[in-house]
Amino acid sequence: MSPTHRTVLACLLVLKVLITSGEVCKVKLNVPSELEAEQLVGRVNLEDCVKSNSIVAISVDADFSIIRDVVYTRHAMTLPSKRKVTIVIQDMETLHKRKLHVVLVPHKMESKKRYAREAILKRTKRKWRPLPFSIMENLMPPFPQPVQQIQSDTQENYTIRYSISGEGVDVPPLQLFFIDEKTGEISVTRTIDREEYPQFKLIGRATTIEGYSPEEQLEIIIKIEDQNDNAPEFTEGTFCMNIQENSKAGTIVGRVNATDRDEPGTINTKLKYSIISQIPGQPKMFDMHPYTGVIITTIEGLDREVLDTYKLLIQVRDMDGNHYGLTSTGSVVITVTDENDHAPTFLAQSYRAEVNENECGIDILRIPVKDKDLVNTENWRANFSIIQGNEEGNFSIRTDPSTNEGILSVVRSLNYEEMHKIDLRIGVVNQAAFVKLPSKQTTMNTIPVTVIVKDVDEGPEFQPQIKHMRIQEGLPAGTEVGEYTAKDPENKNTYIRYQKIADVYSWITIAETTGKITTNKVLDRESGEVQNDYYNVTVIAADDSGKTGTGTLIIQLLDINDNQPEITQNDGFVCMIGKKYAEIHAMDADTSPNCVPLKFTLDATINPDIKKEWQIQQLNDTSMRLIKMVDLPSTIYDVPIHIVDQQGNGRTHSVKIDVCECPDGLNCASGRRATGNASLGVWAILAMILAALVLLALLCALLACLSGTAANKHGKAGFPDDLAQENLIVSNTEAPGEDRTIPIQMINSNCSGKAASIDGQQVIKPGAHQTAEYVRERQQHTLDFRSGPQALDPGRYTYSEWQNFMQSHIDEKVYRCGQDEEHQHADDYVVPYNYEGRGSMAGSVGCCSELRGEDDRLDFLNQLEPKFRTLAVVCTKK
Repeated sequence: MSPTHRTVLACLLVLKVLITSGEVCKVKLNVPSELEAEQLVGRVNLEDCVKSNSIVAISVDADFSIIRDVVYTRHAMTLPSKRKVTIVIQDMETLHKRKLHVVLVPHKMESKKRYAREAILKRTKRKWRPLPFSIMENLMPPFPQPVQQIQSDTQENYTIRYSISGEGVDVPPLQLFFIDEKTGEISVTRTIDREEYPQFKLIGRATTIEGYSPEEQLEIIIKIEDQNDNAPEFTEGTFCMNIQENSKAGTIVGRVNATDRDEPGTINTKLKYSIISQIPGQPKMFDMHPYTGVIITTIEGLDREVLDTYKLLIQVRDMDGNHYGLTSTGSVVITVTDENDHAPTFLAQSYRAEVNENECGIDILRIPVKDKDLVNTENWRANFSIIQGNEEGNFSIRTDPSTNEGILSVVRSLNYEEMHKIDLRIGVVNQAAFVKLPSKQTTMNTIPVTVIVKDVDEGPEFQPQIKHMRIQEGLPAGTEVGEYTAKDPENKNTYIRYQKIADVYSWITIAETTGKITTNKVLDRESGEVQNDYYNVTVIAADDSGKTGTGTLIIQLLDINDNQPEITQNDGFVCMIGKKYAEIHAMDADTSPNCVPLKFTLDATINPDIKKEWQIQQLNDTSMRLIKMVDLPSTIYDVPIHIVDQQGNGRTHSVKIDVCECPDGLNCASGRRATGNASLGVWAILAMILAALVLLALLCALLACLSGTAANKHGKAGFPDDLAQENLIVSNTEAPGEDRTIPIQMINSNCSGKAASIDGQQVIKPGAHQTAEYVRERQQHTLDFRSGPQALDPGRYTYSEWQNFMQSHIDEKVYRCGQDEEHQHADDYVVPYNYEGRGSMAGSVGCCSELRGEDDRLDFLNQLEPKFRTLAVVCTKK
């Protein structure tokens, strides 16, 4: 069977993939029952079974092989029934393996049934030639060479002219094909490379001389047949792979890959791989699968410490590896990676070190080790430990990262008088876990180390180095509270002197010869000189030779109940409607059991009814709620609260509680607080300013009324021309008006309301009026009247002066009305005065009594705002 027929057969196969869960995948292929050697069976999708871009497939069945994802037969065979082919798929990145079962199902031949009625065949017009044809690539000259001929059945009736167009004619590559217009013979003009142009599509036309086309356009497909003119090439010049040492035989190292530009699916691109040589040559450690290019180990024994690199010379050949196939070579470098199969070992049998007593924080010994594993990896780096002799924690050991040595250090000072020699045992392992191999069984390597402590002449030592002392607060100054002494370990009879070197607040005194401790002052735990109830004093001791030693004295002050509970804020507020309570917080500076929990009670000593008005609710150890039990007037109350600690020590505190109105039920409207300071709110200040403005307006209106009223109810009330600026002006503007002066006119208080007239001028009867001189005598001021409208001088009358003047005038009117038998009300009117002559400093006031016509009546008052009409009625009332 030719390769072309094999390809057509493979295209007609029905592939149905059934992937199952778990470690096994299944594929079902329908194949012919008769299979030839090297026949394509079908394709399988390996990625459906293993999700990876780097996978390798190997057939376990000796009758079948798999190249990439195509299954082939190795020899001719007959399949009478189903057959299962097992393929092992491995992910080269994770080395995970899965099995793929390919089930081959042979076709069953079915006889064609004939029916009583078959479809009647209908003759259709035959297409004109040719069928698809092919040309071999790399044709040898001479050119042109005929390759095919097209003919039309209509040439029996017409004179036909043939033409072609398309790829290779008028589309690049140009002029590769041409046609004889009379015979229809197609010729090629030069050599064709299939890898560049695998096929050509042309359009053939048959037309008459007149240009008529009796035939439809003909599609001509020219396929270029492949020749094995391209050698396979490896995808990489050198393949680099890694394999871990001590790997088992059959372990996959990696995979090589090659490509061939020739036509896929033909014998020209069927590649076969092989290993030409291995460096070093013996023993042969690797083998290669001929069709997949997978390299595996053949035997065990890879040891990185013996040999860490192998080099393979490999070859790939097409034509299924036949000797006439084209070949290429490549190389593979395999690096053997390290694993921790060698434990670190000591270079000596034991070690010895010396150290002076009282020395610490120094290195006394370096311990080297040897490890055959890869340097500067976890398999090589050592971890040291002290497994014996360091129960007191005097030593530590660490690893030098550059030399991999163990460094033994003293972390706590040693005392020669207590111990002259210390025996240690040091162990060492790697950072990485040791690989357990049957041929290598090992445990932690250990070594003994002896540390010699050398004697040194040292100064006095306090016993203990840090001493805790408990002292009750409040003791009188000079009280002896204990002693703190030191001893010389070398000489028991040495004379030792003591002195303080750190006592921040000078709490104590230490006796120079005896070390006895006395207080310098009365110690108070709440003074702020201690932190967490502790106070440190550093003491130094010196012997005759001048050597010294230091000790630390930690003093803890014991608390006594010398502080009473105090309220943190002695005021609050409650609402008349809404919030009925105020929270009170207290604190006690003492510690337990002389402090919290605090107890709150109402002190009813002064006011026995206090418990009816207020109630206490304890919140926690330091807080309470003072609750208003009855409705109380809005004011500030002093509530006595008695507070004591656990021991009953305490006193009564006065808490100021403001009972106020709360619009929102939570906060006082005026912002008052029980602080003892009264302050006015914004609204109160505005109300006072508004009231003052209203009072001022009423006074101005009353003065204008008194000065503008007519002399009697039938008389005409007029205003002189020179007083026009004092009249009320009708205005629609809301802008501020002009400054006006207030005229001062004298009002007649006669009850009868009639004035005497002399020479046509009305005059005031003696005793019937009160002049400005009367007021001037009482107030010690001069009121200056001049003719015409005049402004007051800088010494204007104050409000109290006007009030005194108006009050006396009103009192006089009330008195005169009481003298009248009929009790008639006196009518106010403008009093005229005669001309008083020239030269008077006061001038003439007669102009103020001139009466005008009907036009000068007070009708304009009807046009004022409603709030002024009442004032107008009062001013014009008869």
